[in-house]
Amino acid sequence: MPVRVTVINDYLVVVAGVNAILSEYADRIEVVEKRTVSKGAAPVDVALYDTFAAPVGKHARLAALRQDPSIGAIAVYSFAAGHAAVEDSLALGANGFLSKSLSAPELVRGIEEIAAGRVVTMVGPGLSATGANDWPAKEAGLSAREAEMVGLIVQGMSNREIGDRCYLSANTVKTYIRAAYRKMGVNTRAQAVAWGIEHGLKPDRQA
Repeated sequence: MPVRVTVINDYLVVVAGVNAILSEYADRIEVVEKRTVSKGAAPVDVALYDTFAAPVGKHARLAALRQDPSIGAIAVYSFAAGHAAVEDSLALGANGFLSKSLSAPELVRGIEEIAAGRVVTMVGPGLSATGANDWPAKEAGLSAREAEMVGLIVQGMSNREIGDRCYLSANTVKTYIRAAYRKMGVNTRAQAVAWGIEHGLKPDRQA
């Protein structure tokens, strides 16, 4: 029987991208829409919490997910794969931590192991599944990580808050933001917010 999985993120295009990856493994993974889960009509084995432009680790919305009786287990799916991000996520109730550097087969295997009741951490390098993924502003030329930084700016976060929530150094955050600004053709934070909203980097919903 396939593992029932719902993907959780505030950006619909991100959810659709991950769903597309998982749909190629329909014999092993059954993708369930979150709105169906929320109504209590379709419990799932694993909620895959995609942290694109969302809090990671100690800032993640894991407590609310743990309280949802329709969710069997939680897997954090994130760019942030350092020890602190993993440990904080597990300490707050995640059943596993899966890096976005994993290949699609590795991602599916990790989900299956988490559904089977194991605590799983998979952060090794691979042929990234995100190559087949999608994210806001991708067509405008931003990388997934650059788009994530701009999405957090649109949500009103400072560079310090972004670094704290994404487990990145201040210099790394600045590097991503500078690269994004060059591609966007903007110079100020206000311009970046306006550009981000225009290009789909304002969350579609809040969980």
